[in-house]
Amino acid sequence: MILPYARAQGVIIARSPGMLATLAVIPLYSLVFFHFLQRHHREDLATTVALTSFVMSLWAHSVFVASGVVDDDRSDGTLELSLLNPGRYLTSLIVRIATTTVLALAALAEVVLIGRSVFGMDVALHNPGLAVLVVVLLAAGCTSSALLVSGLMIMVRGARTLQNSLTYPFYLLGGLILPASQLPFPFRDLAKVFFLSWGTGLLRSAAAGGPVTQLPERLGMLCALILLQGLLGVLVLRRVLTSIRSGRVILHD
Repeated sequence: MILPYARAQGVIIARSPGMLATLAVIPLYSLVFFHFLQRHHREDLATTVALTSFVMSLWAHSVFVASGVVDDDRSDGTLELSLLNPGRYLTSLIVRIATTTVLALAALAEVVLIGRSVFGMDVALHNPGLAVLVVVLLAAGCTSSALLVSGLMIMVRGARTLQNSLTYPFYLLGGLILPASQLPFPFRDLAKVFFLSWGTGLLRSAAAGGPVTQLPERLGMLCALILLQGLLGVLVLRRVLTSIRSGRVILHD
């Protein structure tokens, strides 16, 4: 059941490559970041900048995918038909969003290539095993976030407009602009329950090398938050689809 959905999403992406637009645009922010480092002689932060650009791309792409998948179903007229079987549509949505989100992993290679080839900076991970594990977990977390967002997109008009408000504020909460511990109250506390801040912190530790403090606890918290968010995303989507099918919620055009 899963493979046909993944294959179908691959066909959709091939016909509508615009779904991958964020992967071409967001990593280019690293050009500005790397240039800033070079002008201020802070090449030692090159790896941190590369990882920051990658996580920004991963998050923005997942939000874009969540709205894009729902909008495509709405415009093609298949969303209403899909609601005849909400359970199957939920499975389809999960697989299609996950399939497209995974493609964002290529952005990591993109920002590393920009740092090394364009600016000649030493972008390297001193703990690659931990970095790969955290990157996979972040992809899973962004997929679960996209599920939550897609439930909202189904119920409201102007999904494309709404998605813009779900990027930059979360860059702050995710500790991408500055460490979450330096955020003012109450945002510092909000960041503690947002998986992206834990993943970003672990990626920075992996880049720095050396012993990683409280690694089991931090990994455990990251996994727990991703799991809870994923369960919440599935529950919310199931509730939304059931409510629309029963007529309690009106499906906007």
